[in-house]
Amino acid sequence: MTFHEHLTRRRKALGLSQEELAAKIGVSRQAVSKWETGDVVPDLNRLLALADALDTSLDALCGREAAEPPATAPAEQGTLPKRRWLLPALCGCLAGCLLAGGLWAWTWRNVVPAEEAAAMSTLPDTFTVSGVRFSSVSDYTVAYQFTPSVSGDAYIYQITFTDPEGKTSTFDAPCSGGVCAGTAALESGWLGYTVTVSVSDGTGSRSAAVAKNLNFSAGSASWFPLTE
Repeated sequence: MTFHEHLTRRRKALGLSQEELAAKIGVSRQAVSKWETGDVVPDLNRLLALADALDTSLDALCGREAAEPPATAPAEQGTLPKRRWLLPALCGCLAGCLLAGGLWAWTWRNVVPAEEAAAMSTLPDTFTVSGVRFSSVSDYTVAYQFTPSVSGDAYIYQITFTDPEGKTSTFDAPCSGGVCAGTAALESGWLGYTVTVSVSDGTGSRSAAVAKNLNFSAGSASWFPLTE
């Protein structure tokens, strides 16, 4: 059974939705969906986070669960003679080395090391955003629109609002025809938010600050643009 099949089966066994699992490890629902379809393989840090969130071992999640050790028969009289316990001990040590080597080889083959992730990403080195617009929907909800410099179904877009106290609220930003638009429900308006947009392809991400001092209330919105 492949990694993505183990991931899907374990998540469903725990009664978790893709959104709930994504929230546990700090990624978007789309990222979890791409992992479960096998389109993208998470890096090692996220593999470890997935194993913790799903209350399982990395071996089990990756389909390399070690076999249960055989039951040890009780000694007939006192301590076993050296020739009887030496061979099982050597076999156990060899099995442990083989298991560790196999896990290392599987990880090296399937997971992109952190220092190589940027090189394998399909994203360009520079990410920019244009056409940024905000409008007030209510005292606590603001509508947004922007045009990213890269677009396509393979990318995941998010928009983050940071208030003056450093508290952040991040939302998935749906895109169609190269333009991303949606609404964000925040705790309050007129707080001078800083707004950042990010794009990810599952192996790397880029971000760009697009506005600061965003203030809004019912019927009005104002901000200082950081893009053209």
